[in-house]
Amino acid sequence: MVVVEELSKRGRLKGLNLRLSGGVVGLLGPNGAGKSTLLALLAGRLRPDRGRALLLGRSPRDPGLLPLRAYLPQTPRLFPHLRAREVLVLAQRIKGLGPQALEEAVDRMGLEGFMDRKVGALSGGQRQRLALAASLMGNPAVWLLDEPTAALDPKGRERFWAWVEAKGQGLVAVALHSLEEAYKTQHLVLLKGGVLLEEGPPQLVLGQRGERIPWLMEVLYEESA
Repeated sequence: MVVVEELSKRGRLKGLNLRLSGGVVGLLGPNGAGKSTLLALLAGRLRPDRGRALLLGRSPRDPGLLPLRAYLPQTPRLFPHLRAREVLVLAQRIKGLGPQALEEAVDRMGLEGFMDRKVGALSGGQRQRLALAASLMGNPAVWLLDEPTAALDPKGRERFWAWVEAKGQGLVAVALHSLEEAYKTQHLVLLKGGVLLEEGPPQLVLGQRGERIPWLMEVLYEESA
Protein backbone atom coordinates (compact mmCIF):
# COMPACT_ATOMS: atom_id res chain seq x y z
CA MET A 1 0.00 0.00 0.00
CA VAL A 2 2.96 2.31 0.72
CA VAL A 3 6.37 1.83 -0.87
CA VAL A 4 9.23 4.19 -0.02
CA GLU A 5 12.55 3.75 -1.83
CA GLU A 6 15.68 5.76 -1.00
CA LEU A 7 13.44 8.69 -0.08
CA SER A 8 15.38 11.81 0.86
CA LYS A 9 14.42 15.35 1.77
CA ARG A 10 17.26 17.72 2.55
CA GLY A 11 17.92 17.85 6.28
CA ARG A 12 14.85 15.74 7.10
CA LEU A 13 14.96 12.26 5.54
CA LYS A 14 18.08 10.38 4.50
CA GLY A 15 17.52 7.57 2.02
CA LEU A 16 14.52 6.00 3.75
CA ASN A 17 13.29 2.57 2.61
CA LEU A 18 9.95 1.34 3.89
CA ARG A 19 7.06 -0.91 2.86
CA LEU A 20 3.71 -0.78 4.63
CA SER A 21 0.94 -3.12 3.52
CA GLY A 22 -1.83 -1.82 5.75
CA GLY A 23 -3.10 -1.78 9.32
CA VAL A 24 -2.23 0.75 12.02
CA VAL A 25 1.35 1.98 11.75
CA GLY A 26 2.89 4.20 14.43
CA LEU A 27 5.74 6.59 13.63
CA LEU A 28 7.84 7.17 16.72
CA GLY A 29 10.80 9.45 17.24
CA PRO A 30 11.98 12.75 18.73
CA ASN A 31 11.43 16.17 17.20
CA GLY A 32 13.22 16.38 13.87
CA ALA A 33 13.11 12.61 13.37
CA GLY A 34 11.36 12.94 10.00
CA LYS A 35 7.86 11.81 10.98
CA SER A 36 6.08 14.95 9.76
CA THR A 37 8.19 15.07 6.60
CA LEU A 38 7.37 11.46 5.72
CA LEU A 39 3.64 12.05 6.18
CA ALA A 40 3.75 15.26 4.13
CA LEU A 41 5.61 13.45 1.33
CA LEU A 42 3.03 10.64 1.33
CA ALA A 43 0.29 13.27 1.26
CA GLY A 44 1.86 14.93 -1.78
CA ARG A 45 2.45 18.17 0.11
CA LEU A 46 6.23 17.96 -0.34
CA ARG A 47 8.43 16.75 -3.18
CA PRO A 48 11.40 14.50 -2.38
CA ASP A 49 14.93 15.54 -3.32
CA ARG A 50 15.73 11.94 -4.22
CA GLY A 51 14.03 8.54 -4.34
CA ARG A 52 10.34 7.90 -4.65
CA ALA A 53 7.20 7.09 -2.72
CA LEU A 54 4.16 5.19 -3.96
CA LEU A 55 0.77 5.30 -2.27
CA LEU A 56 -1.71 2.67 -3.46
CA GLY A 57 0.63 2.15 -6.41
CA ARG A 58 0.57 5.82 -7.48
CA SER A 59 2.59 8.95 -7.00
CA PRO A 60 1.39 10.79 -3.87
CA ARG A 61 0.78 13.86 -6.06
CA ASP A 62 -1.69 11.99 -8.28
CA PRO A 63 -4.98 13.95 -7.97
CA GLY A 64 -6.88 10.68 -8.24
CA LEU A 65 -5.71 9.85 -4.70
CA LEU A 66 -7.52 12.78 -3.11
CA PRO A 67 -10.75 10.88 -2.27
CA LEU A 68 -8.74 7.87 -1.07
CA ARG A 69 -6.48 9.67 1.38
CA ALA A 70 -6.93 11.74 4.54
CA TYR A 71 -4.08 13.94 5.70
CA LEU A 72 -4.04 15.88 8.94
CA PRO A 73 -0.92 17.95 9.78
CA GLN A 74 0.10 18.85 13.32
CA THR A 75 -1.60 22.23 13.08
CA PRO A 76 -4.79 21.91 11.01
CA ARG A 77 -6.08 25.04 9.32
CA LEU A 78 -9.72 25.74 10.09
CA PHE A 79 -11.65 28.89 9.21
CA PRO A 80 -12.29 30.62 12.57
CA HIS A 81 -15.36 32.52 11.30
CA LEU A 82 -17.22 29.34 10.31
CA ARG A 83 -19.39 27.32 12.64
CA ALA A 84 -18.39 23.72 13.32
CA ARG A 85 -21.42 22.51 11.37
CA GLU A 86 -20.38 24.59 8.34
CA VAL A 87 -16.87 23.12 8.39
CA LEU A 88 -18.28 19.60 8.31
CA VAL A 89 -20.85 20.37 5.61
CA LEU A 90 -18.06 21.86 3.49
CA ALA A 91 -15.96 18.70 3.96
CA GLN A 92 -18.98 16.56 3.12
CA ARG A 93 -19.58 18.43 -0.15
CA ILE A 94 -15.91 18.42 -1.17
CA LYS A 95 -15.75 14.66 -0.60
CA GLY A 96 -19.09 14.07 -2.36
CA LEU A 97 -20.54 12.22 0.63
CA GLY A 98 -24.05 11.79 1.91
CA PRO A 99 -25.48 12.97 5.25
CA GLN A 100 -24.85 9.60 6.88
CA ALA A 101 -21.08 10.09 6.63
CA LEU A 102 -21.35 13.49 8.31
CA GLU A 103 -23.53 12.09 11.09
CA GLU A 104 -21.07 9.26 11.70
CA ALA A 105 -18.14 11.70 11.95
CA VAL A 106 -20.06 13.86 14.44
CA ASP A 107 -20.91 10.83 16.55
CA ARG A 108 -17.40 9.36 16.39
CA MET A 109 -15.74 12.52 17.71
CA GLY A 110 -18.56 13.63 20.02
CA LEU A 111 -19.26 16.99 18.37
CA GLU A 112 -22.98 17.23 19.12
CA GLY A 113 -22.58 19.83 21.87
CA PHE A 114 -20.84 22.52 19.82
CA MET A 115 -21.99 22.14 16.23
CA ASP A 116 -23.36 25.70 16.18
CA ARG A 117 -20.31 27.35 17.75
CA LYS A 118 -17.74 29.20 15.65
CA VAL A 119 -14.36 27.57 15.24
CA GLY A 120 -12.63 30.58 16.78
CA ALA A 121 -14.61 30.06 20.00
CA LEU A 122 -13.68 26.39 20.38
CA SER A 123 -10.96 25.09 22.66
CA GLY A 124 -7.86 23.49 21.17
CA GLY A 125 -9.17 20.02 21.90
CA GLN A 126 -12.55 20.78 20.35
CA ARG A 127 -10.89 22.15 17.21
CA GLN A 128 -8.82 18.98 16.95
CA ARG A 129 -11.93 16.82 17.27
CA LEU A 130 -13.53 18.87 14.51
CA ALA A 131 -10.45 18.59 12.27
CA LEU A 132 -10.38 14.81 12.74
CA ALA A 133 -14.08 14.51 11.96
CA ALA A 134 -13.71 16.57 8.78
CA SER A 135 -10.59 14.71 7.62
CA LEU A 136 -11.71 11.16 8.36
CA MET A 137 -15.31 11.58 7.21
CA GLY A 138 -16.22 8.87 4.74
CA ASN A 139 -13.45 6.52 5.93
CA PRO A 140 -10.90 6.98 3.11
CA ALA A 141 -8.55 4.05 2.48
CA VAL A 142 -5.41 5.77 3.83
CA TRP A 143 -5.13 8.00 6.91
CA LEU A 144 -1.97 10.09 7.32
CA LEU A 145 -2.15 11.75 10.73
CA ASP A 146 0.52 13.86 12.43
CA GLU A 147 0.18 13.62 16.23
CA PRO A 148 -3.62 13.69 16.05
CA THR A 149 -4.09 13.14 19.80
CA ALA A 150 -1.66 15.79 21.08
CA ALA A 151 -4.39 18.36 21.78
CA LEU A 152 -7.08 15.89 22.85
CA ASP A 153 -8.27 15.18 26.37
CA PRO A 154 -8.55 11.53 27.51
CA LYS A 155 -12.13 11.23 26.21
CA GLY A 156 -11.13 12.66 22.84
CA ARG A 157 -8.20 10.22 22.60
CA GLU A 158 -10.54 7.37 23.49
CA ARG A 159 -12.95 8.38 20.72
CA PHE A 160 -10.15 8.70 18.18
CA TRP A 161 -8.65 5.28 18.89
CA ALA A 162 -12.12 3.70 18.86
CA TRP A 163 -12.59 5.12 15.35
CA VAL A 164 -9.19 3.73 14.31
CA GLU A 165 -10.17 0.32 15.67
CA ALA A 166 -13.45 0.41 13.74
CA LYS A 167 -11.82 1.48 10.48
CA GLY A 168 -11.48 -1.96 8.92
CA GLN A 169 -9.26 -2.40 5.88
CA GLY A 170 -6.75 0.21 4.79
CA LEU A 171 -3.79 1.99 6.30
CA VAL A 172 -3.54 4.33 9.28
CA ALA A 173 -0.10 5.94 9.51
CA VAL A 174 0.05 8.03 12.65
CA ALA A 175 2.88 10.03 14.20
CA LEU A 176 2.59 9.17 17.88
CA HIS A 177 2.42 11.74 20.63
CA SER A 178 3.41 9.36 23.42
CA LEU A 179 4.82 5.90 24.06
CA GLU A 180 1.55 4.92 25.74
CA GLU A 181 -0.16 4.89 22.35
CA ALA A 182 2.45 2.66 20.73
CA TYR A 183 0.75 -0.55 21.84
CA LYS A 184 -2.44 0.56 20.05
CA THR A 185 -0.64 0.11 16.74
CA GLN A 186 0.15 -3.07 14.82
CA HIS A 187 3.51 -1.93 13.49
CA LEU A 188 6.03 0.61 14.80
CA VAL A 189 8.54 2.59 12.76
CA LEU A 190 11.32 4.21 14.78
CA LEU A 191 12.92 7.27 13.18
CA LYS A 192 15.75 9.50 14.33
CA GLY A 193 17.51 12.21 12.35
CA GLY A 194 15.73 11.15 9.16
CA VAL A 195 17.00 7.57 9.45
CA LEU A 196 15.04 4.36 10.06
CA LEU A 197 16.37 2.76 13.25
CA GLU A 198 14.02 -0.16 13.67
CA GLU A 199 10.55 -1.39 12.74
CA GLY A 200 8.23 -4.21 13.71
CA PRO A 201 5.28 -5.10 15.96
CA PRO A 202 5.24 -3.03 19.17
CA GLN A 203 5.59 -6.19 21.26
CA LEU A 204 8.97 -6.81 19.61
CA VAL A 205 10.16 -3.21 19.35
CA LEU A 206 9.17 -2.22 22.89
CA GLY A 207 8.95 -5.65 24.51
CA GLN A 208 5.84 -7.49 25.70
CA ARG A 209 5.89 -5.58 28.99
CA GLY A 210 7.86 -2.55 27.88
CA GLU A 211 11.21 -4.01 28.88
CA ARG A 212 12.96 -2.34 25.91
CA ILE A 213 11.56 1.12 26.69
CA PRO A 214 14.63 2.19 28.76
CA TRP A 215 16.81 1.40 25.74
CA LEU A 216 14.39 3.24 23.50
CA MET A 217 14.40 6.36 25.66
CA GLU A 218 18.20 6.41 25.77
CA VAL A 219 18.88 5.69 22.11
CA LEU A 220 15.93 7.43 20.49
CA TYR A 221 15.30 10.33 22.86
CA GLU A 222 18.70 10.45 24.61
CA GLU A 223 17.17 10.50 28.06
CA SER A 224 16.64 8.04 30.90
CA ALA A 225 13.35 6.18 31.18
